[in-house]
Amino acid sequence: MITHKGTQEIRTERLLLRKIQPEDAGMVFQWMSDPEVCKYERWSPHPSAGFSKSYIKEVFGGYQSELTYQWGIQLGDELIGSVSIVNVNDYDQKAVLGYCLARKYWSNGYTTEAVRAVVRYMLSEIGLNRIEASHSVNNMASGRVLEKSGFVLEGHAKDYYCCSLGLQDSNLYGITRNQL
Repeated sequence: MITHKGTQEIRTERLLLRKIQPEDAGMVFQWMSDPEVCKYERWSPHPSAGFSKSYIKEVFGGYQSELTYQWGIQLGDELIGSVSIVNVNDYDQKAVLGYCLARKYWSNGYTTEAVRAVVRYMLSEIGLNRIEASHSVNNMASGRVLEKSGFVLEGHAKDYYCCSLGLQDSNLYGITRNQL
């Protein structure tokens, strides 16, 4: 049975996963304005901290719903990225995972640590049965995050989504409650 609780704080060994607040705009802008971070994303780099603040207010407004699952990844006093669960489907008991991390924190295991915690929360606490994710075949680091987080490669899709680089072939992954 699915019991929606929305974005709750989650602590891991090194991180605090928490709601993103309007006062985080400067930190959010640091990674969401980086063209390298945004290279395979479906959105363009943020043009200003003000734009980031508007984005956060839109997300923050969504926290009023227990169906909103959007975490900031906090390391020490700094917000360094985000993890989200979208397209939650109660009937099929599944959702889609997304994540983003500031470039200067890449290759330290932070994304994997955050993803594992969110997946555990969504499958164990919320009651979803399945979480799906995909990545451009050109972004192999994203695939490594998914594999280290317990996701299983389920297939390959031609021209699956569009980003600033154009249409991207993608690898499709999934994890179920039984795989935890």
